[in-house]
Order: sequence, then structure tokens, then C-alpha cells
Amino acid sequence: MKRSPLISFLCLLMVVVIVAVGSCLVVFYTFILPQFSEVHGTESFIEDLDLSPEIAEQVETIDEQFDAERDLLLVDFRSVTSDLAELLAKEDSYSKDVQKAIDRIHHVHGDLQALSVRRYFAILEILPPNKQQRFRQLAADALSQPE
Repeated sequence: MKRSPLISFLCLLMVVVIVAVGSCLVVFYTFILPQFSEVHGTESFIEDLDLSPEIAEQVETIDEQFDAERDLLLVDFRSVTSDLAELLAKEDSYSKDVQKAIDRIHHVHGDLQALSVRRYFAILEILPPNKQQRFRQLAADALSQPE
């Protein structure tokens, strides 16, 4: 039995979309997320700021809480991107469900960004005044370099 050209095209399109979404997820989790941790990692700015052991320990405590909250948000992120992938595999057009899935992804991204900014201010709050400006500059530099 021969498939119609439209069905063949839609099947091919669905495969391309699934591969594209899968590739994006692989790149994000394999390359981008680990670099984010390295570029914005605690050890690098603790060394750069030459923090006392007491302040470094407080930063580590903040980071442990940050990591736990981020891990929960990343579970949500994986879930909503998986939902979008499923929709892309079955939808024939840009639907309200697809838009809602995209909105949920944006919401989780916003939560992740807000968490990072809360971490920044929590650390800034415990730094001695003579270290705060350097920390601000490190944060600004990290945000301006898309590595």
C-alpha cells in the first residue's frame, strides 16, 4: 500500500522535529549546563575574591541550597521539554497546547533565572564590603560572555 505524499511529508517532518528537539536537549545537558557550572562555579569566585574560610563556608551553604533547588527545577524543565517533544510528534500545527507547553518552558526558565539571581544577592549580602564590588564585576562579566 502506497502512502500519500502528504502523510510521507508529515512523517518526515515529525522525525526532523523529534531529532531537532532531542539534539537541543543533548547539547544543553552535555555542553551548556556543565559550562555554566564551570564559568559560574563557586570555587572560581571564592579564589578570585580571596575569601576567608568562614565566608567561603557560608557561600558553600548557600550553594548547597541553590543546587538542591536547581535540581528540582531541572526535573521540571526535563518534564516540560518532554511534554513539548510529545506534542511536536503528534500535532499537525502550532496549537494552543503547543503554545501552553512553550509557556511552561519559559516559566521554568524564568524560575531558574530567578533562583540564580537570588543566589547572587544571598552571596553579595554575606561578602565584606571590600569584596562586594569585585563580586558584582565578576557577575556582570559572566553575564556578558556567552560562553
